[in-house]
Amino acid sequence: MKMKNKINRDYQALEDDFTSTFIHELMPGILHNFANPLNTIMGRSKLLQRRLDNAVNKMREAYPDAAQALKDEWDRIQNDVLSINKESESFLELFRDVSGKFYALTCEEKDRINLSQLLAAEMRFANFYLEFKHHINKEIRLDMDTPDLEGNRNELSLAFWMLIRFAMSSALESEPKGFFLETRHDQRNIIVFIKYSGKTMPGETVKFLNQYPQSGDAKPPSVKMEKGVLYAVTILKTYSMLVQFSTDDCLNAISIIIPYQITNS
Repeated sequence: MKMKNKINRDYQALEDDFTSTFIHELMPGILHNFANPLNTIMGRSKLLQRRLDNAVNKMREAYPDAAQALKDEWDRIQNDVLSINKESESFLELFRDVSGKFYALTCEEKDRINLSQLLAAEMRFANFYLEFKHHINKEIRLDMDTPDLEGNRNELSLAFWMLIRFAMSSALESEPKGFFLETRHDQRNIIVFIKYSGKTMPGETVKFLNQYPQSGDAKPPSVKMEKGVLYAVTILKTYSMLVQFSTDDCLNAISIIIPYQITNS
């Protein structure tokens, strides 16, 4: 029994060492090694399509009867090549979603950030959670003209990922499963609004979250609460953001108000 416990502890230590190097050391190399063959596949598949079209056109000009006899076969080959190109482009978009997320996590310098674009990338990345992609009804309304903020992309990426994942987890435990995300802005503020289904948070939990981190010395309510949510709230409030938890039509809601004139000063 003691040996088994020791093996478990040793395994956990090795796993922690591995994961600690994953984002900053392993993932850049993994993405780089994927990018090279992907670029080759994209280039070759487009070149194959051009060569095939040229060959078909030459066949039709030089040997029209033979070309007509082979028309069905040529059409099937051309459709297969078109399908390969289409799927290659889809794979490239997925690759960009993954690489964009990990780039954001390793970007520690301050940058000009369009929050709606960042959230659009977070939502594309969230689709890698298959239950979120296939089992939750999602409604996304993003105002791409929101003013840029100055901040650390890695901080904001992780903070909003945590809130999205928190909302996702709640929605997955409910029927029906719903998730709503909206951004908009006025002359002074950028507003992010997240609404999601699931068990309504008790009033004491809402009060604790709305007062955090000032309420940090108090004991958190005895409900299921991910520490990551508290970390996310702390990060967002360092950007002078007002983070409010509430309920709206029996749904949980998170509203985030960002005074962009302050953040840009």
